[in-house]
Amino acid sequence: MVDSIKTHGVLTPVIVRKIDDKFEMLAGHNRTNAAKIAGLVTVPAIVKTDITDEEAYVYVIETNLMQRSFTDFLPSEKAVILAAKYETINSQGKRNDIIREIQILEGKETTSGLIDQKLDGRSQIAEEYGLSSKSVARFLRLNHLIPVFKGMVDDGTLPIYAAVDLSFIPEKIQGFIYDASEEYKFRINMKTAKLFRDEGDGLDERRVRELATTLTSKDKPLNTYQNVKLPKITYKKYFKDMDETKAQAIILVALERYFSETTK
Repeated sequence: MVDSIKTHGVLTPVIVRKIDDKFEMLAGHNRTNAAKIAGLVTVPAIVKTDITDEEAYVYVIETNLMQRSFTDFLPSEKAVILAAKYETINSQGKRNDIIREIQILEGKETTSGLIDQKLDGRSQIAEEYGLSSKSVARFLRLNHLIPVFKGMVDDGTLPIYAAVDLSFIPEKIQGFIYDASEEYKFRINMKTAKLFRDEGDGLDERRVRELATTLTSKDKPLNTYQNVKLPKITYKKYFKDMDETKAQAIILVALERYFSETTK
C-alpha cells in the first residue's frame, strides 16, 4: 500500500467526522498510516457532520467487514459487531445508505447483504451472518462479561456456554469469581459457571469464596443438585404407564424408608 501511494497517491478518500475542532477517523486508518510512511502530510477525506454515534460506528464496523471476513474476528469482536448491528436495526434504511456509500467508495457496490426489513432484529442479523438466532443471542451475551472473561473466551480457555452463564451475573461478582478461580485454582467451565449462576441474587463475595472452597475440596461434596437416572429396565418394571407425580411419590417413600432403616 505504501508503494502504491508513493506512485499514485491516496485514490480512495478516508471518512472522518468533525468533533469540535478535531476529526475522528471512521474509515481509512490503514490508508492514513501508509500515507504517513509514504511521506504525505494530507489525505483526501470525506467529512461527515451531524451524524450520531451509532451511525459513526456503522462506518467503522462496515469498513472492517469489507476488509475482513466475519469469521476472522475474535468472539468478543463478533459480539461487539453484532451488538452494533442490533442497536441500529431500527434505523435500517439509514444503515443501508451508509453501506452503499462505503461500497461505492471501495468499488464494491452490491445489493447483497441488504436484508428484508420484515425480519425481526435477531433473525435479520442471523441471516446476514449465516448464524442461528441462538448463536446470535449467545454472542450478544458476551458483551456483558468483564474484560478478563472476554479475553478467556477469545483464547479458548473459557467455553462460550460457560461464558453465557457468567454473563447473567453482575460484573462486580464476575470479578470475585475470577479472583477466586485464580486463588483456589479451579477451572471455570460449564458446570462451575452454572453453579455460580444458579445462586441468583444470593451470590456475593462471601458466597463465591464458599463455593470456591467447595470446588477445590476433596472431601466436601458440591452443594448442588444432580439428576439420578433409573435404568430403563427398572423404570419399566415398576413405573410403566404410571403418572410421573405418583412415581416420584413412591420413590420418595422408598428412600425415606431405606434411610430410616439404615440409620437405626
